[in-house]
Amino acid sequence: MEELAANPEPAPSLGRRLAEVAWAFLPLGWIAFGGPQAHISLLQERFVARRRWLDEQRFVELLGLGQGLPGPTSTQMVVAVGTARAGPLGGLLAFLLFLYPAATIMALAGLGVATFLDEGGRPQWLDGVQPATVALVAVAAWRLGTAVVNTKLTMGLMLLGAVVTILVRQPWAFPATLALGGMVTAVALRSQRHDAVDRSGSTPLDNLGISRVAGALLLLVFFGLLGGLILARLALDWSWLQVLESFYRTGSLIFGGGQVVLPMLSAEVVEPGWVTEQQFLDGLALMLALPGPLFSFSAYLGAVAGGVTGLLLAFVGLFLPGVLIIFGVLPFWEQVRRYPWVRIALTGVNATAIGLVVGVVFLLWERADPSAAGAVIALLAFGSVMFFRAPAPLVIIGAGVLGWIFGWAGLL
Repeated sequence: MEELAANPEPAPSLGRRLAEVAWAFLPLGWIAFGGPQAHISLLQERFVARRRWLDEQRFVELLGLGQGLPGPTSTQMVVAVGTARAGPLGGLLAFLLFLYPAATIMALAGLGVATFLDEGGRPQWLDGVQPATVALVAVAAWRLGTAVVNTKLTMGLMLLGAVVTILVRQPWAFPATLALGGMVTAVALRSQRHDAVDRSGSTPLDNLGISRVAGALLLLVFFGLLGGLILARLALDWSWLQVLESFYRTGSLIFGGGQVVLPMLSAEVVEPGWVTEQQFLDGLALMLALPGPLFSFSAYLGAVAGGVTGLLLAFVGLFLPGVLIIFGVLPFWEQVRRYPWVRIALTGVNATAIGLVVGVVFLLWERADPSAAGAVIALLAFGSVMFFRAPAPLVIIGAGVLGWIFGWAGLL
């Protein structure tokens, strides 16, 4: 008996842990409706409460890490959970299984959109879907704002982000505004730095199978690609390079993911004419009706802009920065998280990012150019989701039905 107590059961092999990751994440991409916040809740229920791969403290630690880095938070959480269970291979496997449903559907939609519209013309029901899409983004802006914007300073930064989005409409303005928001907060709240000590008592992140050397190399790759692609685009007039650089730069500068990415994507693909405003809104409506991360919208945009090559470049370009960063930072996070100015600056970055979402609501409404019937559809969609918690897919379907009815009646 003493011998058995001294020799506890060995940990599962890597192969078994990878199989567990595959089995756990295989259905997740098909049921992850509701945006980043709903994804986080689903991950907590699956991997903390049910499977107990992580305790609450470590889960909160990973969530804080994802929220503090560029890229889609829920996807980075998926990667981090998979990595915590089965190392970097587990993280990559979880990433692929979480993304493939929405990414596949959006890629097929993007590849078929031109043929679909050419053969039958633009269907009337899409005119009902567009106002509902704007309403869903407005709901996201409201919910994100109530969670982040709670002081006069953050309110001011949110308004700054909204004004810049509406008036400037240039890709360079978004990262500059986000950086300004972080710097303003760091300066304004510098007296609180010593009070911003983390007291969560969270379990340290270790034994993840990623050394600090490997993490440093991945971060070098991230920054090297960012700088190299920007310089290459300035020197070379290659269409594929423009697509890759645009999406990689966007993925490198967006914190939190979700609807926050829409202003930059719109500026990158609609303004230069790669995608029309109608194609952007129609694809966004489909994406909002699907499970999985909103970043999968990149597969649709890339496919519309450049076929199979475009969808691969756009998809890889938008997701790669977040994956490189989460793998690169994990080995260093225990030390980085102790710096109070990091958390303080991110408060301003997040508030400014909410302003970008507020601004894009106005831009999308302007582009949808709705009639009075369209305004009714938008109002009903907003109220259904905001006050009655109706699921987004059901709202999109209902908006399509109303669009067809109003179109038949000559009101839309």
